[in-house]
Amino acid sequence: MENINQPISTIYACLQRLIGLHRQLWETVKMEHESLVQAELKGIQEATSAKQACLEMIRQTESDRLKALGELALLWKKPVKELTLNQIILLVQDQDMKSSEQLRSTLNALTILIKRVSEQNQANQVLVEKSLEHVHEMKKNVLGESVPKSNTYTAQGQRVNGSTGARLISKEA
Repeated sequence: MENINQPISTIYACLQRLIGLHRQLWETVKMEHESLVQAELKGIQEATSAKQACLEMIRQTESDRLKALGELALLWKKPVKELTLNQIILLVQDQDMKSSEQLRSTLNALTILIKRVSEQNQANQVLVEKSLEHVHEMKKNVLGESVPKSNTYTAQGQRVNGSTGARLISKEA
């Protein structure tokens, strides 16, 4: 195994950046939840913009990590698909135990953060869906009561005779 220090340190730096970005994303989805609960439109918009920016930075960092992974694959003469982070940790472990442990701890931290972000995002989605159902029910209730029922036809489609109340012309005439 040739000199792998450069791609490994680049991968490690990318993982550290990803941890920071996922922490930021987690804080953002928690902020989004609070804005949803408070029904603060401005807060929801800010959280959405912040999430988009965070996700774009995550994509860029992941692209950098994949580039370093490609370099590592060339050095080891292995297909990139075979080089999962767990596999890299095992391969590096024999040469550099410290780097291996750093990669392992970063992987664990990143995995936990991704799980937290996913769970919070799922909770936000459920909140939005329930809110939409509630609004839909309120809309049906309001619109159902504001439209007067027409008593022209029965439920079977038969014409209902008009009321026998006041008439302009009496039957005697």
